[in-house]
Amino acid sequence: MTASEIRQRKLKDDTAAPTPHINARSRSIKQPRRLKKVFFLLLVLALFVTYFLGLFAGQSQWLDGIAKSLGYESVHHYAVIIDAGSSGSRVLAYRFRVPFTVFGQANLDLVEEYFEQSKPGLSSFADNPEKGAETIVQLIKKAEFLIPAEKRKVTPLIVRATAGLRLLPKEKAQQLLVEVEKAISTLGYNVGNNSVEIMDGSDEGIFIWYTLNLLHNLMDGETMAALDLGGGSTQITYQLADGDSDAFPRTDQYIVPAGNNNITLYTHSYLNLGLLAARYGIFKLEKNAHGPVANATEFTSVCVDPIVQKEKWTYANKQYFISGASRQGLKRDAVYNRCHALVNRYVKNTLDWEPSQPPKGSVAAMSYFYDVAADIGMIDVMKGGTVSVAQYRAAALRACSSSNVEQPWACADLVYVVTLLQDAYKIRDNEPISLFKKVNGHEVSWALGLAYTTVMNRIAAAAAALAA
Repeated sequence: MTASEIRQRKLKDDTAAPTPHINARSRSIKQPRRLKKVFFLLLVLALFVTYFLGLFAGQSQWLDGIAKSLGYESVHHYAVIIDAGSSGSRVLAYRFRVPFTVFGQANLDLVEEYFEQSKPGLSSFADNPEKGAETIVQLIKKAEFLIPAEKRKVTPLIVRATAGLRLLPKEKAQQLLVEVEKAISTLGYNVGNNSVEIMDGSDEGIFIWYTLNLLHNLMDGETMAALDLGGGSTQITYQLADGDSDAFPRTDQYIVPAGNNNITLYTHSYLNLGLLAARYGIFKLEKNAHGPVANATEFTSVCVDPIVQKEKWTYANKQYFISGASRQGLKRDAVYNRCHALVNRYVKNTLDWEPSQPPKGSVAAMSYFYDVAADIGMIDVMKGGTVSVAQYRAAALRACSSSNVEQPWACADLVYVVTLLQDAYKIRDNEPISLFKKVNGHEVSWALGLAYTTVMNRIAAAAAALAA
């Protein structure tokens, strides 16, 4: 399914099935057994009436369970998605089933998922696109066990590159895409004209919002805001209430299907505000404080402990050497404040639009928001958890006042996360932020949202073709 189809798609109102007319007449029942039979029939009828009236609206797990116990064979659909990110490439293969339903719109259940990743990212092969394409092919081959051979020719194979390729010169990015498309077209999957593309930042935000809310079964209720922090960009996406539209740019608003309704989403993607891009930008801003320095490879930063000297760091396939600035005589708060002032200046210079209010509803954050918290011990690395801006700040204060050669970027990264959440996204100090890497064993990735909507769109198109 294309982004335009998501933005434009409108759901038709379900036509409620007519409630059966019950002609109740007074009659005498002489046999107790007959009374029980009538009561049973009325109970069954009542259950069906409540279903039609909407108490069991949408997909009924109860009916699906009965159908499965009676031998109902579900139809299965498959999708393979490549997330060609700035810090690595990932394959996510999915198997969906169509649950039994009598009325209402068909739905999908996620039955099985396969995830694998490789590093470096596709953008690192800008000067060797054939080798970059081969890394994608190898990932796809690792996932092929999930897709039955006879299903591959109808299984969509989609490659979406994110901020890493957006930041490359256009010619180099295009050559990578050409080589990837050429390589995957020989693998026997359904590869269309738009199967290999650079993903628009707004699509990235919308699809991870879909994934988050699908996995939490919130599409028919109050949805969660989704914050995603990648290596090259960051996205913020949430549902707008009636009357909110005037406070947000029209270009950042999209009408999308959610459950049995259409809703309006706000989503914005910020290029160069991903964790790794921001780290580089902050170091560069500090270097250029006394005048621009072209092609600098050595940086000294107040956000890095002085014990760190000429630490090697590779970004965008180029090696840099990072050292910590002297902190002699500075107290802990002073170090944090200096780092925050620097980071805040970079963030404010890079924002292309600054919201005036925090996200609507409960907030969930993924990717590097999760990793930064897990690395410093704020959450369980396997289970995730709930944090706040105040907790990130407390961790940043500790990291900026301790010597930790094992985590040389902890101070810079934590201060950056605080600045992004507090100063850019306007999230209050003690607002709970739920951190997810997986939900019910499934990766929280925009790939699931893309796979789900692609398969659903194909099912709808097939049904429309049959009805024509």
